[in-house]
Amino acid sequence: MQPPASLLLIHGAGSGPWIFETWCRWFPAIVVAAVDLQANLDIEQASMANYAGTVVEATRRLSGPISLCGWSMGGLVALLASHQVRPRSLVLIEPSPPAEIQGIRPEVVLSRGSFDSEQVYGRFPPGQLARAESSLARAERKRGISAPLAPCPTLVVYGSEFPEERGRAIARLYGSEELDFPDLDHWGLIMDARVPRAIARYLARG
Repeated sequence: MQPPASLLLIHGAGSGPWIFETWCRWFPAIVVAAVDLQANLDIEQASMANYAGTVVEATRRLSGPISLCGWSMGGLVALLASHQVRPRSLVLIEPSPPAEIQGIRPEVVLSRGSFDSEQVYGRFPPGQLARAESSLARAERKRGISAPLAPCPTLVVYGSEFPEERGRAIARLYGSEELDFPDLDHWGLIMDARVPRAIARYLARG
């Protein structure tokens, strides 16, 4: 199986494509793009299906075969989009867990609107811009979104903050390869150069 020709990077909740601004250097043989999940969306109405649709649309501008790489919420978005995109491979960096891991919580109310990301998730690291996030998309994740199968080879990357629910449990569910960085927290998995370097090695194997 040949390596991908393109890699689409997918950010997490409240962040944006700028979190991957230093990643291109690690993939010299691949076209790398970072999607803005909120592009052309009313954030107060945006759903997880809308975010997945944005990813599908972004892949139409890239040459195949394509790999998808999503961090946090973006990992679950990548899974949802993958059944339309049919990527060569998926890289999930401490993804929001699907219902198959966290269960279904029907008591969670699905309400529209937006919220301040730093008030909910805590202060972002210095230099990382935070923006408003969709209340509906967050409620959908909290209620539980089913993603029982990954349609392609999958790599799960995790660190010290969520090693089980967003790491080993995800890998077991999808029969994935794993990369463990026990000295990195959730943000560190995006900001530490060892992570994209290791992902580049994985993708180069094809």
